[in-house]
Amino acid sequence: MKVQKYWLQIAASILLILSCGISVLYYTQHKDIEYLAQQNITINSGEHGTSLVTLPDGTLVHLNAKSSLSYKQDFGRDNRKVELSGEGYFEVKKNTEKQFIVSTEVMDITVTGTTFNVYAYEHKNFVEMALVEGSVNVTTKDPAHNTLNVKPNQKVIYDKRTGLLSLEETSNKMETAWLTKELTFRHEKMKDVFQCLERKFGVTFNIKNKNILQDVYTGSFNDENIRSVLNVLKIHYGFEYTMDEETITIE
Repeated sequence: MKVQKYWLQIAASILLILSCGISVLYYTQHKDIEYLAQQNITINSGEHGTSLVTLPDGTLVHLNAKSSLSYKQDFGRDNRKVELSGEGYFEVKKNTEKQFIVSTEVMDITVTGTTFNVYAYEHKNFVEMALVEGSVNVTTKDPAHNTLNVKPNQKVIYDKRTGLLSLEETSNKMETAWLTKELTFRHEKMKDVFQCLERKFGVTFNIKNKNILQDVYTGSFNDENIRSVLNVLKIHYGFEYTMDEETITIE
């Protein structure tokens, strides 16, 4: 009986050690998994052109040049949240149980399934969200936390300098022109033409003679080179231009 009791004690000790070892291993692996889940995946688009990203839930994101999109490794487990810097066109996979959130520098855009464009370059004075399909709630991050419900063919503009949030009607033509190679203008003011070129090519225009902004232009461009586009406009309006990195001065 003493021998049997002795071996039972040894077996119990071994089981205790194994149990503790398994518990420690499980805890360590669980911590490692949690750590990995909290790590960010960041996708950066190039200096020129566009990139297409497919998120784990099937959502499609078109990124414009000089843009980045980041999300957690466990995207879709508890929530569907991404962070955007730059410009992105979102085709969100519908999921009524898990909202999709696009977080920018100054505001959050919350949806379940819809199509919209976000313009949120950090060096620009404004952030814009233009809705193509569905329904969207936009909430600012400042202490006022203003919220607007947006319907198709409307856009929200947040002015970083004043903190004002405004809602405007739009055809979404200018906001989504960067998605297509061809740019078409029909009796458009040059002010809008220059804005469209700024967004497509990631440049900034410095217009010396403001009178040109009220002129109108009709035509199309099927070119990915900003100089080629400017050379055509130069013939029409007789201006000269200079380029200093990303700034184009129209004389």
